[in-house]
Amino acid sequence: MLIFIHGFNSAGNSDKGSRLRSAFESMTVLTPTCGFAPIDAVAMLSEKIAEGLKQGPVTLVGSSLGGFYAPCLAYRYKLPCVLINPLVDQSLLRYEIGPQRNYYTGETYEWTAEHCTQLDSMVVDPAALSIRPLLLLDEGDELLDSHMAAAHFAGLAETHMFPGGSHRFEHLDQSLPLIRSYIDRCEV
Repeated sequence: MLIFIHGFNSAGNSDKGSRLRSAFESMTVLTPTCGFAPIDAVAMLSEKIAEGLKQGPVTLVGSSLGGFYAPCLAYRYKLPCVLINPLVDQSLLRYEIGPQRNYYTGETYEWTAEHCTQLDSMVVDPAALSIRPLLLLDEGDELLDSHMAAAHFAGLAETHMFPGGSHRFEHLDQSLPLIRSYIDRCEV
């Protein structure tokens, strides 16, 4: 099973979620829409993981903020994870405190300092992960510094940095064979 974890103000039915469902149609691919509060998002994802583990192996794929949640959950459940342009410095979301609107669902809400504190409590040292993540980066990410993410996981992840691109991650099609190979290796 693959569980896709979307980013800040995104949703499970985003382009990446849809493309992963199509690319991995031979497996169960869950693309849930997480609540905006980090503690609620991780609780819901934990339930999905627990249900999935009853059926077989689970791999997490996290993008942006989802790429922050994925190592937290991978550490807790000893799972493999694929990180796409992940958020590695949760303090950046302190700049987002205030009114927000989800791009996909239209939901409006208030992002607060308490939400940031919840993220602070979820930080996981990449060295503590029992399975090396697959790290996929677009060098041209305009929102999150891809070099910061590469340095954060230096020597601790299988890293692929693509020239150009953007935060949307323009190299998903090129990365699908890497993701498939990673899943196959982790399920052995």
